[in-house]
Amino acid sequence: MKKIVSMIGVTILLCTIALSGCNEQKKPIIASFEVTPNEIEVGKTAYISWSVSEATSVTIDHGIGVVSLTGNRSITPTETTTYTLTAKSSSTEITETTSIVVHQPIEKPNITMVQSEFYIEITNTGNSRVNQFQVSFIAINKNNSENQTSALGPVINEGDGNPTILGVGDIITFRNLSNFRVGEQWDIRMIYNGDIIGQCIFKNPKPPYDTPLVRLIQSESNITIIGIINGPLEQALCSITAANSTSGANQTSVIGAMLTDNDSNPNSLGIGDHIMFSNLGAFRTGDKWIIQLLYAGDIIGQCTFTNPVHIILIPT
Repeated sequence: MKKIVSMIGVTILLCTIALSGCNEQKKPIIASFEVTPNEIEVGKTAYISWSVSEATSVTIDHGIGVVSLTGNRSITPTETTTYTLTAKSSSTEITETTSIVVHQPIEKPNITMVQSEFYIEITNTGNSRVNQFQVSFIAINKNNSENQTSALGPVINEGDGNPTILGVGDIITFRNLSNFRVGEQWDIRMIYNGDIIGQCIFKNPKPPYDTPLVRLIQSESNITIIGIINGPLEQALCSITAANSTSGANQTSVIGAMLTDNDSNPNSLGIGDHIMFSNLGAFRTGDKWIIQLLYAGDIIGQCTFTNPVHIILIPT
């Protein structure tokens, strides 16, 4: 009996030692360690966050020091930096790194805007790449200095074929022009990263304000629709005219101008639809035409088309 009790005691002691050894050998776990955002301009603030378990201490370098197992901290690095988190247990140490890219100051964008009928057109972007989704507007009434941004409803419309970057041909329209008197004026300011990067005076024109407007550009051997204002438009009501830019002669049928669907919606005119030409091979390279897109008989878009060197014919 004593021998059995002794064996049980030894077994319990060995298990206790084994479990103690297992606890001592537990490694820290770094569940997350990141910087948000991971790119900033110098002088801007980012946030570093972390989540660690099974550790007796956690430290982060670059002056942050000892921290709790889970937390976050604002940081304002002046240069591109890699941060290292060190998590320790009684017998183990592990590390994890995360980085932030810091861009040096860049020249403030300089956007040129001009009124054209019932909208404002971007005519120059000053060689700067501006994120279109980060642009906002302020509209100040010129008569009483009242901020009427919300009442006027300015909004940017894509018009240069690049929906991410602000570009020449993009347009600012106004949702609520009909609520104001003809002739009222506003100081329109374009805001980016808290700075005014573009400004112009907009004078409320005579209605109607729902006139369709289509942006067209030449793309090699065809013309592509890159922007539509005041749509949607029925494709069946659209037609094309092509006038020779030298003689003025109507050559729509001669060059075989036709509207083709390219946005998977054959009933509605859409961005990406094309104006194609089936007989370009009959003309000299460099010949030019004034291409007009009409809707219910009215001109809603126009551009110059130059016969390219390499001709791509529409199969018949």
